[in-house]
Amino acid sequence: MIQLDYILIISAVMMFAGIFGFLTRRSTLAILLSVELMLNATDLNFAAFNRMLYPEGHEGYFFALFSIAISAAEKCYCDRYND
Repeated sequence: MIQLDYILIISAVMMFAGIFGFLTRRSTLAILLSVELMLNATDLNFAAFNRMLYPEGHEGYFFALFSIAISAAEKCYCDRYND
C-alpha cells in the first residue's frame, strides 16, 4: 500500500502546477485545463484521506465523483463555447 505522505506530495505538485497554469496562461482552454488539474489534486486528497480515516466508508469517493462530474461539465462548456 502506498503511504499517505507520497500521495499528498503528488497531490501538492499537481495543485501547484494547476495554480501556476491558471495564473500564467491566457487562453480559456489552458485555464480550464489548469482548473481541472487542481480538481484532480483535490480528488486524490479525498480518496487518500477517505482510505486513511474511514477504510470502510465511501464519503471521500462520493466527493471525488462529484468533483469529476464538475470537471466533465466544465469540459462540455469549454467545447461548446470555444469554437
